[in-house]
Amino acid sequence: MDNDIAGPNSADLAGLLDRLPHVGKLLEHQLWEAAHALSLDRSSRQGRRFAGLMEVGAMLDAVLLLVTSSKPERSVSAISKIGERWLCSIQITPAESPTKAGVAEADHIDLAAALLSALLSSHLVKTVHPRIHP
Repeated sequence: MDNDIAGPNSADLAGLLDRLPHVGKLLEHQLWEAAHALSLDRSSRQGRRFAGLMEVGAMLDAVLLLVTSSKPERSVSAISKIGERWLCSIQITPAESPTKAGVAEADHIDLAAALLSALLSSHLVKTVHPRIHP
């Protein structure tokens, strides 16, 4: 499998993440912006699949594709609805240290927007490695 998502652009991810709470529903251009910020290669198999999903309006499936294409590995660990809001959690599992998994959460009135917000947050989480002093 080729690396379909390279290094994400943190400034673009943070900017999009700041705007998502102010929309009632995830918009197509925001999802394309996320794919671009996550460095999805549009000519790759995953990039073409993403474009196909967007073409038929399958926004949630397109967000899930971005989740599964992200490096290090990410997965949806929880989705729940509390009142009118969706709460989503993304688990990050670094390949070199699977026991140091992290979790990013987000909520939104729109399921696809909540999931995308959690994904963007997961790319902005900074892992702090404690220093070992002799």
